Amino acid sequence: MRVFNTAESVETENLSRLFDRFYRSDASRNSETGGYGIGLSIAKAVAQAHKGKISASSEDGNSFTVVVVL
Repeated sequence: MRVFNTAESVETENLSRLFDRFYRSDASRNSETGGYGIGLSIAKAVAQAHKGKISASSEDGNSFTVVVVL
């Protein structure tokens, strides 16, 4: 499965951290920006439970793609 999403700014060195619990790429960690930072960590846990892999990549720094292989 491949999911594409746009973002204000994607730092490629932090892509692997997107799957950490409660990680939010917003440096201010402001609760007004929305989200709790658990969605992708849940997706990682589901992929691992099914002996799959999940990864994220960005080609332009303004969007990213998450790929899950089961």
